[in-house]
Amino acid sequence: MIVVLDEAEAQADVARLALRCPGCSGQLRRWGFARTRSLRSSGGGRVSLRPRRVRCTSCRVTHVLLPALAPPRRAYAIDVVGQVLLASAFGQSHRTIGADLGVPADTVRGWIRRVRARAEWLRVQGTIAAHNFDPMLPAIVPAGSLLADAVSALGTAAAALARGIGLLAPPW
Repeated sequence: MIVVLDEAEAQADVARLALRCPGCSGQLRRWGFARTRSLRSSGGGRVSLRPRRVRCTSCRVTHVLLPALAPPRRAYAIDVVGQVLLASAFGQSHRTIGADLGVPADTVRGWIRRVRARAEWLRVQGTIAAHNFDPMLPAIVPAGSLLADAVSALGTAAAALARGIGLLAPPW
């Protein structure tokens, strides 16, 4: 699975044979489509997408070009997951967040647990990215918890990128 920010640009890269296999650097060519996915987005709407499948001409491995709005193996769009993490960073309980967003509380709790388990790594990666995008950026002030620090660092990185090259997509 290859996560792409701009699906149209990724498909144009495949057509120009400019997209390379992450495993062996061979050329990727069109290979039909993956199954249709239906994701729940913020506001209760649904997003339907049918990602392109590509195949490496060298190693013959197939990959799916999955848009960044669709986290792998999730039934919700990334904006819903982002809202959950932001609300949790502000101290809301998983039950309250689930009720507010119409997402099962167990699902919300699972997302929060997985991100908290990787929060320090996410904070470090967000801080590095933020300072790579904007070297003059001051130090990122701790937000009070590991999750809040990670969300703050990732938000700072997204803002630094948007300032540098413009807003390519929603921050999540």
